[in-house]
Amino acid sequence: MALLFTVLLSASAAILGYLLLDFGKRHFLRETEAAIDIEISVLISLEKTQGQLAPYIQRRAKDDPVVHFRYEDAQGKFLAGTIDPMPAQVEKFTEGVLRLELDRNAHAQTFAAKIHTFYDGSRMIIARDVHELTANHQRLQHLSALIVSLMLAVVLVSFSISLFVVSRINRIGSIAQHIVNTGDLSQRLAIDSHWDDLSNLAQVLNGLLNKIETLMNDLRVASHNIAHDLRTPLSGLRNDVESFKGQPVDDTQIDALLANIDRILAIFQALLRISHIEKGKHSNDWVDVNLKKVLHDVAELYEPVAEEKEIRLQVETAARVEVRGDPDLLFQLFANIIDNAIKFSPNGSTIRLYTRVKDNKIVAYVEDQGPGIAEVEKDKIFELFYRGDTSRSTPGHGLGLSLVRAIAEQHRCKILLENVTPGLRVGFTFPAYESFRIQ
Repeated sequence: MALLFTVLLSASAAILGYLLLDFGKRHFLRETEAAIDIEISVLISLEKTQGQLAPYIQRRAKDDPVVHFRYEDAQGKFLAGTIDPMPAQVEKFTEGVLRLELDRNAHAQTFAAKIHTFYDGSRMIIARDVHELTANHQRLQHLSALIVSLMLAVVLVSFSISLFVVSRINRIGSIAQHIVNTGDLSQRLAIDSHWDDLSNLAQVLNGLLNKIETLMNDLRVASHNIAHDLRTPLSGLRNDVESFKGQPVDDTQIDALLANIDRILAIFQALLRISHIEKGKHSNDWVDVNLKKVLHDVAELYEPVAEEKEIRLQVETAARVEVRGDPDLLFQLFANIIDNAIKFSPNGSTIRLYTRVKDNKIVAYVEDQGPGIAEVEKDKIFELFYRGDTSRSTPGHGLGLSLVRAIAEQHRCKILLENVTPGLRVGFTFPAYESFRIQ
């Protein structure tokens, strides 16, 4: 296709160049030949009047220096006019039109001439100065050559771009086909330039493949973890049910069964909650949420739990700190973080909830005085069912922080984890928007 496109453009350039040259030459010769034919018709009428021809051509040549004449008898003897002697070199311009070089004002100038023979054998040579027209025609030739050269350059550039685009598209298609055939999502498009749109497209596609690979890996890990977390309660439930065969059942045994069932239902409910949040709620449905109220409500809810460990919940915010979002989801986000902070904070410690403004963005922090978190676990704690070494002895199923991540991503929040001395500081940076207020 690229080769066909190049051939067509090259043919078009050649045709255009030929037409420009041919049109220019025909145009100026046509006008010149017409003017000479008018002169000839006048001379023919005067030739019939005895003695009028020679005085006319002398007077005509004097009045109009562009036109020159040579009147000679049948033997070629000069009779009248301004062309004497006849130039030794006479060329053919076109059919019926001659090209002469005459000296005028110490310069050789180009003339177009026609010869008319009268009935008595005498001849009249009528020549018109076409030096300026010839110069214009040469300029037209140069312009035509320039136009054709530019068009050929465009053809070459277009052909090169076509080859470049086709090769990149074929490479993208080859990688995509390989992924379809093998299911290997680790394949990536090679990027060897950064100036063209296809390289930008390749970067976007690589980002898309990264996201798909991450999601597929998360799905595999989640499936494995779901199977692992459900196996224990389901096995216990099956054993309990099997042990009830032919035996009387009391309330204690029923409560144990219900506890296992509730654990299973809690896992599915959390997964459904995360899935629902990740589907997204349109930001047009969001409202202005006062973070101070949210943090105070969460602290009030968990205050009895904190008091059991003599933990103090300290809220430090401005009178009114507003962001755009879903108040229920934001409440759930901070509730899960504070719940974790209480679990890992030592007795008698303090958990601080406070807000700051950084780079025109509101940042909400939850800071505890617990053991902190290892650097290698910072990228893992938000994965489905992930539980670190320090949390294996605590109750839960590893979905609380996954829910936090889903809510944060829905609100386009950036999560920051920092180890402090002592404890862990979790920050949520909310995106700036035109109507946020701090009072």
